[in-house]
Amino acid sequence: MIYAEMTVPNAASTTTISTSTTSAPSGVLNGDSVYVLSTALVFVVRGTAPTATTSCMPIPANFPVQIKGIQQGEKLAFINGTGTGTVYVTQGV
Repeated sequence: MIYAEMTVPNAASTTTISTSTTSAPSGVLNGDSVYVLSTALVFVVRGTAPTATTSCMPIPANFPVQIKGIQQGEKLAFINGTGTGTVYVTQGV
């Protein structure tokens, strides 16, 4: 059986990002990790001024992932290979 293990944060802040075939950045992230859930297959990259491409790390649709190692002042950027979607980024984890 495949399952995802998650810790539900006490004081979370979730940001909604509309995604398409154009790179869409998050705001500046607080903390060193976030949970990400996307309604479509997206590709993600992190940095201070990131631009996502379809060569970046893929995140499957409807499968929550935790991204660790975020440095102060960094953002995430997302892009779809085709179509559109919504990405939920939850901080405070």
